[in-house]
Amino acid sequence: MGKCIYCGEKAGFFKKKHQECELKFNEGQLSYVNLIKSSILSEGNLSNLADNLLQIRQASFLNDEHHHNLVTIAFDQSVAQLLEDGLTIAEEEKITRFCDLMQLGQDSLDKNGSYQKLGMAAILREITEGRIPQLNIRTDSPLPFLFQKSETLIWVFAQVEYYEQRTRTEYQGASHGVSLKVTKGMYYRASAFKGKPVQISEMKYIGTGILALTTKHVYFGSPEKKVKIPFNKLISIEPYEDGIGLHKDGVSAKHQVFRNIDGWFTQNAITNLNQG
Repeated sequence: MGKCIYCGEKAGFFKKKHQECELKFNEGQLSYVNLIKSSILSEGNLSNLADNLLQIRQASFLNDEHHHNLVTIAFDQSVAQLLEDGLTIAEEEKITRFCDLMQLGQDSLDKNGSYQKLGMAAILREITEGRIPQLNIRTDSPLPFLFQKSETLIWVFAQVEYYEQRTRTEYQGASHGVSLKVTKGMYYRASAFKGKPVQISEMKYIGTGILALTTKHVYFGSPEKKVKIPFNKLISIEPYEDGIGLHKDGVSAKHQVFRNIDGWFTQNAITNLNQG
């Protein structure tokens, strides 16, 4: 006699669950997510959220693992909507209260990058309103940069791949002429090579390291390369899905690409800081 995977009672021969138990479980998950989202997105308080979630858990066979997974789903969906509408200070404070209430750390809520996106949105709001964010950024090891006293650290990206645009020359063309047999197995070609040099541009991988964004510069450091780029020397910024391309003023300046960072955030931060 099999037992129901939800309620633990007898389910019948060759059965692992009751249909009514599975229905309660599925409906409970949906209710769990919707309740969290409505609590975060509405103007009400969070005072009854924990008790209401407990009731759903008990009635829907949800365990601690389900709880953590569903909280993450609801949190990600809520953050996406808040960022689309424009994050306010009041909403940011409510998110903080929610995190404290759920007793979940930053790592738990940042499985899909939502917690980090909230931090970026808060920074951009401060910058666009004319304030310099005062953040306590923690890193696993000291940063390999000497910042100026007049600049403030805004953000740090780890495991950033750095590329530089390089140009190499190849000869393309063809050789035309007549081959004359000189001796057995040897030929002499009387012709002119009519090829021409062609310059080919490519992005060359330089190294992987740390990128630091301050109020005045982009810093990059790796065992292979150290880079410091002033905002006021940039003539173009190209955000990509997973990185950003920077081009400095100057005849010999190389196009520089940094991968594994949030390009949209970096572009907006640099642009607004450079206008300040």
